Amino acid sequence: MKIVTLGGCGAMGRATSRELAGNDDVELTIADADIDTAERLATDLPGTVETVQVDVTDHDHLVDVLTDSDVVANALPYAFNIDVMEACLEAEAHYLDLGGLYHKTQEQLELDDAFDDAELTAVLGIGASPGLTNVATAMGASRLDRVDAIHIRTGAKGGGDGFAYSAKTILDELTMNPVVFEDGEFKELDPLSGRETYTMPDPVGEVEGFHSIHSELATMPYTFDGVDTVDFRVAFSPDLVNICDVLIGLNLTSEEEIEFKDTTFTPREFLDWHLDQQPKPGAVEEWKSFRVDVTGEKDGEDTHYQYSVVVESRLDGWGLKATAVWTGVPMGIAAELVGRGEALETGAKPPEQALDPKQFIEELRQRDIVIDEKRVA
Repeated sequence: MKIVTLGGCGAMGRATSRELAGNDDVELTIADADIDTAERLATDLPGTVETVQVDVTDHDHLVDVLTDSDVVANALPYAFNIDVMEACLEAEAHYLDLGGLYHKTQEQLELDDAFDDAELTAVLGIGASPGLTNVATAMGASRLDRVDAIHIRTGAKGGGDGFAYSAKTILDELTMNPVVFEDGEFKELDPLSGRETYTMPDPVGEVEGFHSIHSELATMPYTFDGVDTVDFRVAFSPDLVNICDVLIGLNLTSEEEIEFKDTTFTPREFLDWHLDQQPKPGAVEEWKSFRVDVTGEKDGEDTHYQYSVVVESRLDGWGLKATAVWTGVPMGIAAELVGRGEALETGAKPPEQALDPKQFIEELRQRDIVIDEKRVA
């Protein structure tokens, strides 16, 4: 099968490219604006890996690049998701991405009929969270007769200084109003609200998390009939949260236009540009973790399943932080499954609808990403 990793030499995409390059059944092409970095990565991967320079803002050019591919794994910033999906429809290719941060995911779901009519599958958000969290939740739901509540928590240890992934995405997560589903209704909360201390599996341990805008909330309340509560909390490093608190306090995340030396821009536009110019953190020791609690009823009794995972950096050979591994590898696995025709449905679907959770969890285990299941009650 022919698979294109779009943004395939970026911070997250290179893990997807590495996963796919190890599969003898895959003809891999890394498509990226940075062709020099793409070519360097290609020479470091097993097998024959093609590269192509791409401008995703040029629709016709993007379609030309994607034509003749079977699957497109999109590791670009979520702002480009719709553009790439539309190009995939024209190129007649399956599609996957790393999430749309709730609001973009809602827009992407509107392309469900178009992908279904084309007999194509688009998996929306198949990284770590969203992605692994959705699959774990689907596994828990399959154990129950009725799902009442879903609680998702993430945390990390190590990882070095600065932003763990796209600074723009992290700032969005910290400044946009988070959404939760409580008592059968969607509620919009204040940024950084709902602070809670919780314990993740070793060696991550105790962390402080808070509500954050996330794609799981855009789909899970609809996927699992009758669910009453769905919420998500993320725990970034205290240093990173402090940095963002200062940026917010200085109004540098404002979207209001200002004029400076005959130029008009917003503080947030400047901040996004400036942070994008900073050196990216190298591969350092890091542990990423999530915990998903799924509660409901089984055979008339209250039942609670808990799913957790810890993923460590892969420095030897891969040279990748845990953030890249647990985000990029799942998309590579899903791309292989979709390319083999093993998606559960066509259309634009979240992972909990598009993928068989038992199969996917086994595929992860074979890559040393182990989702632990525990029946709590």
